[in-house]
Amino acid sequence: MHDCRNMYYLDLFGVSMIMPLILPHAQDIGASPTLAGLIGSVYGGIQLFSSPLVGRWSDRVGRQFSLFLCLLLSGCGYSILGLYSSLVVLFVGRFVLGCFKHSQTISKAFLADIGADHERSALLGNFNSFSNIGFVVGPIIGGHLAEISFSLAAFAAGIVFIGNAVLIWFTAGYDISLEAEVYHPEIALKKDDNIIQKKPVHDDVSFSFSHLVPLFRDFDWAELWDLFLVKFFAGFSVIIFRGNFTMVLKEKFEAGPKAIGYITSYSGAVATLSGFLVGKVTERYNSTAQLLLHVTILQVVSLLCLTLSTSIYLIFVFLTPLSIVTSVSRVAGATLTISRSGDANIGSIMGLSQSVMAVARMSAPFFAGIAQEYSIDGAAFISVISAAISVIIMLVRPQDPKVRHKLLADFQGVLHQQ
Repeated sequence: MHDCRNMYYLDLFGVSMIMPLILPHAQDIGASPTLAGLIGSVYGGIQLFSSPLVGRWSDRVGRQFSLFLCLLLSGCGYSILGLYSSLVVLFVGRFVLGCFKHSQTISKAFLADIGADHERSALLGNFNSFSNIGFVVGPIIGGHLAEISFSLAAFAAGIVFIGNAVLIWFTAGYDISLEAEVYHPEIALKKDDNIIQKKPVHDDVSFSFSHLVPLFRDFDWAELWDLFLVKFFAGFSVIIFRGNFTMVLKEKFEAGPKAIGYITSYSGAVATLSGFLVGKVTERYNSTAQLLLHVTILQVVSLLCLTLSTSIYLIFVFLTPLSIVTSVSRVAGATLTISRSGDANIGSIMGLSQSVMAVARMSAPFFAGIAQEYSIDGAAFISVISAAISVIIMLVRPQDPKVRHKLLADFQGVLHQQ
């Protein structure tokens, strides 16, 4: 694909039109906070199983075809949300999206294919920035459409995704993975034959769920379990806060759909600007792991301040560092995952990493719903505790590969002396 920036933009543009409105809409049509949380958990629960499958499937059939199909079916899923004001319809729509909303995962795998090690932070930073541009405009448009009808916003999001799929199909006339051979042949030579292909192998489209067990079994859990745990708690923290954020704005500060749209848009604008600076930020750090630790500490502080905020003006103030943190931590986490796991089967690794986040997406809405039954700020306090746990893990188990190897060597030296 010669230029993926339009796809990155349209992806989050479509998502942001409808995502902040789903839980308030669920409660408007009769769902309790706990039931609304369960509907939100459907998406993450399905992605727990579908993410690694789609990741490996994209390794085998090529990024273009898998991305096109995921975008097209995601458009259908968002359109389903607007068919009828029913909790059943919301459930079905979220189920479809859980199965096929993997455009971000495939895009990151594509960037890992074409980028050398020293380029990945900058590439992923630009990817997040172009994606976040969509998050600046989408919430405002979605908020205005939702003032008329929630269905109108849902259909608009579906049209954006279907249009994005058409754009991918007609602007990418070859397998996206082949760009690794065109621009970085030294990277392509490292790939196994089943990853970088001369043409899409469409016979592999019927990828079997039986591949899921070997994928989990063969993964190097002994080396990466602590990193995935760090990503889970940090991601869970942001997801549970943002998932309940619109309800907090609505009930605590009496914000309507348009106001929610503008606040979400502001957060996206900050994330966009910070995303373009991620490459320069990482260059100033000797270690990506150290960067991830520092931004997660800032995440704890930002979330605590947001939880204790008593006015909408303070929300804007403390939402700024949180937006910067989430933009930088996504890039740092993805870069650290790739560097610690090696270059083989990157699509599978990113898919499995996405599954870890799917666990967070599955469980966060449910716990947020239960917490909201007791306090409107209950979910926010849980997010603070979760982020703090992530920091503690990184302090106890350093994530820098060089530091880990040095500690292991020192430990083995002590054992040898004994």
